[in-house]
Amino acid sequence: MRVTMEDIARMAGVSKATVSRVVNGIEQGVGPETRRRVLQIVKETNYRSYSLPSQNQSKTLGLIIPDIINPFFGELVKAIEGEATEQGYTVLLGNTDFSMEKEERYLSIFLAKRVDGIILVTTAQTAGEHYQRLKKYSVPCVLVDRMLAGAEYTAGIFVDNSYALFMACSLLIQHRNEKIALISGPRNISTSVERIQGYRDALEQYRLPFEERLIKYGDYTFESGYRAIMELEREGTRFTGVLAANDTMALGAIKALKELTYAIPEDVEIIGFDNIGFSQLCDPPLATIQQPTIEMGRRAADTLIRAIVGNPIETKNIHLQPKLVVRGSVKTIYGERILYV
Repeated sequence: MRVTMEDIARMAGVSKATVSRVVNGIEQGVGPETRRRVLQIVKETNYRSYSLPSQNQSKTLGLIIPDIINPFFGELVKAIEGEATEQGYTVLLGNTDFSMEKEERYLSIFLAKRVDGIILVTTAQTAGEHYQRLKKYSVPCVLVDRMLAGAEYTAGIFVDNSYALFMACSLLIQHRNEKIALISGPRNISTSVERIQGYRDALEQYRLPFEERLIKYGDYTFESGYRAIMELEREGTRFTGVLAANDTMALGAIKALKELTYAIPEDVEIIGFDNIGFSQLCDPPLATIQQPTIEMGRRAADTLIRAIVGNPIETKNIHLQPKLVVRGSVKTIYGERILYV
């Protein structure tokens, strides 16, 4: 079994960051005795650091995300940057605001700056010609969160979105909700398609009809969650449960429900997605799907760096498991809240 940087850190009794500084030849912040101990263990274990650069490496990674304001992406960026820094890399960030033009421009900028690799949370549904340049210039690319049809990418770190919505919808059905609205993300992006499928699978499992009118498409903003509920109300569509594709839209939905004098969870139960910090602070606290965001970010950076230095990628697509966190925006069963995982 290959010895990892974590193994070296544990054996030396130091942090992973300290091991990274030693193997990358960084003098600052490491005492001589600590350095000697780490190097001795490196020698004894025949550890090979995959973060040591070749002469052609810039030690920089490009990171492209669609919305830095969204707390989920902020946490993801922090995790990616933390892992990259520990392994001696600098991260250049591009925020696209869901614009394909900006995504393409950042891709061109990062290639011009000769980044060693790119981590991409795409806005696109299918890969355009500009993605072929990654292959042309042999720049490894790791996708995170969203798949990209037709793309030549090194690896992808995703969450099991279908299972997540299946869990959440099943809970609402078990609470005797038969009319469940879904506030989805934008049409046709992979996460939206997968979450709608999980929603449909749960309805089928419990033999409830699928109704297109119960689905509203948002853009992950507070305003779109608010607007979705108001549209359902204006159209006269009855519902007693709401699933939102992120917590920010769920918070917007809660505001709309309260303005319409619905009691939560007595009249309408609601579940979000992401488990951002604010989800615990609203009234009532928001039940939500927790994504392993930190693990997603760290594994994306680690996988990309492995590819940069020529280590084989064992799994092209990694699907991490979410969990359902039950809070006050859903009803109790027999006086106790149940945590479904």
